Amino acid sequence: MNSARQSELFTLADKYFKIASSHLNSGANLSDELRKAIKGTQINEEAEVPGFEERPMKFGKFVNRKFVILMTDIRKSTDLINQEYGIINMFLIFYIYAGIVAKIVDTHKGTSTEFLGDGVLNLFDTENIGLDRALMNSMGAALEIMDARHFILNPFFSQVGLPNINLGIGIDHGVTIVTKFGYRNDTDLKAFGRCVYNAAKYCKGYNTIYVSEDSKTNWPITPGGKLIFGTPIQVEDKLAYPARINQI
Repeated sequence: MNSARQSELFTLADKYFKIASSHLNSGANLSDELRKAIKGTQINEEAEVPGFEERPMKFGKFVNRKFVILMTDIRKSTDLINQEYGIINMFLIFYIYAGIVAKIVDTHKGTSTEFLGDGVLNLFDTENIGLDRALMNSMGAALEIMDARHFILNPFFSQVGLPNINLGIGIDHGVTIVTKFGYRNDTDLKAFGRCVYNAAKYCKGYNTIYVSEDSKTNWPITPGGKLIFGTPIQVEDKLAYPARINQI
């Protein structure tokens, strides 16, 4: 991750922190360090998840269409919540983390659809760009999210008095139904498919990206490519392969 990108994402993390902290009530139980960090914050607005207006997706009917699914998960978030100031800390952490994930996914031509507890579900549509490119885009996003945890999120959390986080990322692909559910105009995006379930289960590692066996088998081979897959783990009845960039 180059310095310009680090600066961009760090500025965005600070913006999300100010927005989230401005929603806390005046009687919130905060650590002294966190109270000092948010002192004077006056921003009070909603941070829009990027991607929907620029690349609107078609929702509704099942159309036998493939997506690459990327799921991110904060590992041991229950332990974070059970710590002192845990509920407020987790609220602020998730707001910032989810915003950064959505920004990165958008940059890599994906869409963040569902925010599930401590996880973010992201879709990479194969319809116009094909499976090879969608897989590569998903990995580009996954690697940058892991970089952001190390270079942006945890340094920022330490700066404002929030706990550091570990992430798990799972990737799979397959036929997915994407639709909207809700009442009248109050609807949420939903994605259904075996690959969605699998990607969620592959978020088992600590700061590791796990890829399904099917996605690994279909992974495009590019000249000079440095992506390598390690020894798989068993997740229920399937194999998941850790992926990383070979630095040699």
